[in-house]
Amino acid sequence: ECCKAAYGGQASGKCLSELASPPTTSPTMAGGVGTEWYPDYSSAWSDAGCLNTLPKPFNDGDRPVYATQLECCKAAYGGQSSGKCLSELASPPTTSPTMAGGVGLLWYPDYSTAWSDAGCKEEEPRS
Repeated sequence: ECCKAAYGGQASGKCLSELASPPTTSPTMAGGVGTEWYPDYSSAWSDAGCLNTLPKPFNDGDRPVYATQLECCKAAYGGQSSGKCLSELASPPTTSPTMAGGVGLLWYPDYSTAWSDAGCKEEEPRS
């Protein structure tokens, strides 16, 4: 939740990559799906995600395509406050990470690091 709120448009994906279960960039492919991901323009933006189903509902070159679902979500739905696209990842970010010793109960933005390289912290005491 902290990553979405403070770093939702972070192109580097640094904050999401530090989650206990970060989104995967190489999901397992199954039958009936392609290798390219594309935005679902048939759904409202706040409820949409990225698809890789075949046949594609458009001609090559008519719509942007991406190598991974995460890349598609970041490019097409980077500011999506509902989090719908990211929630459909094979390993979506969790809002309830497993707690370990030496950590706090609340996550907060790391304002001491450059925005493009920052993430969220739960360390106590807050710095």
